[in-house]
Amino acid sequence: MKKAKPSEITYAQAVAELPAAEAAMLAESEEYARAYSEGVKVLHRLHAVMAKEKARALVARRRYTALRGVVDKGDGEGKPAIVYRLVDNPMITQGLLDAVTNGEVETKHEASQLAAINQTLLVGGLARVKGKTEAQFLAATRYCHLSERSQIGGAKATDYSQVRVDTSGPQQDQISAAQDDARAELMGAQRALGPEATAIVDQVVVYGGSVRTLAKRLGYAEGGQGRKRAERRLLQALDVLVDHFNLLPPDTPRRRAWNDGSRAVIVDDDEVA
Repeated sequence: MKKAKPSEITYAQAVAELPAAEAAMLAESEEYARAYSEGVKVLHRLHAVMAKEKARALVARRRYTALRGVVDKGDGEGKPAIVYRLVDNPMITQGLLDAVTNGEVETKHEASQLAAINQTLLVGGLARVKGKTEAQFLAATRYCHLSERSQIGGAKATDYSQVRVDTSGPQQDQISAAQDDARAELMGAQRALGPEATAIVDQVVVYGGSVRTLAKRLGYAEGGQGRKRAERRLLQALDVLVDHFNLLPPDTPRRRAWNDGSRAVIVDDDEVA
């Protein structure tokens, strides 16, 4: 009988080892199938969680879009609070503008761009008042800005258990000085308004109240006439701020016709005789 090579499997060896090899193969296949099944189950659970979170995000976005549309449309008392204006492009700096003017660089960015501005953030409930002028809008914007700058910190309560840190210094002094200046300018505007007009401007411009709410506070009858009276009081108070802040341009001097000297004297025929 010819002797088999060491690398070859003999028939007798195959018959002897086949049952054990088959059992090992089945065991490994079963382990692979079990691990694969567990992995698929985990992926299904993860997909379910992701789908649920995505659905929640879509519902929240749709709700926000619906509410934002109602707010932007207004409450029926006046025009929408969203306006579109050209504003400075935040991507453009003065140094870049100078470099473009000098021909040193080129840029595809425009110096200004059209942006949606929510006037409610600037002047509160005045944003939906139709009869306001540009000067009244600017006066309300400045008054609201002064009111915000004059605040002493936020509304967060002080935690006295924390270690106190000395924050005084040049930066803190500048902040305090800016608050003092804003507070002084605001008090000057409030003195010009008087207590009653100040309360009217604060309720609408600073705290965002509507003209309808102002009419109820002033005790006017409900309806269009009451809102018109409240709106008239508000605009009159803003006119005081326009004069106080000197927002109106100076009067244009009357144009005079050119002449080459003193005006000629008209002599009647009786005087000649």
